[in-house]
Amino acid sequence: MPQWLLPVDLAVIAICAVALWTDLSRHRVPNQLTFSAMLLGIVFWSLEHDPLFALGGIGIAFVTMFPGWILGGAIRAGDAKLLMAVGAFYGPQMAFRAGLGTYAAAIPVSFFILLKKKKLRNAYVAARAAVTPAPGVPEDERVVVAFVPVVLLGILLARTTGVLQW
Repeated sequence: MPQWLLPVDLAVIAICAVALWTDLSRHRVPNQLTFSAMLLGIVFWSLEHDPLFALGGIGIAFVTMFPGWILGGAIRAGDAKLLMAVGAFYGPQMAFRAGLGTYAAAIPVSFFILLKKKKLRNAYVAARAAVTPAPGVPEDERVVVAFVPVVLLGILLARTTGVLQW
């Protein structure tokens, strides 16, 4: 097995593949997948005598993704829980880096999607509504897309680069 492909990578690839499939087909990431994956990560690292590594990854992923979810952006609860599941395998540092990578990837991907759907004005309206009492984007004008591919880009950036490594 190549050095860059570790057992935790195989688990993360399987989890992400299922999450991608469900997000693209049903626009959701099931709790059964994410919570089972978090538990599996805790069990794996418990067998390696370091369950706090998994718990730290879950916690840091939650803290990193919570602002994007609570502010009502593109990040939905399933996307945040997916990163928490990945954090259970990769630990706190990678969870933090993958979360920041997700935000970094979200910006250009979101603009591209809005441009393609001719809804680029929505970005301005949403940004203005975030800092002023102005109304946001009306419900019928919102663009909802599968966000797991963006989360996967963030994970890939974290796993394959040394950005923000400490």
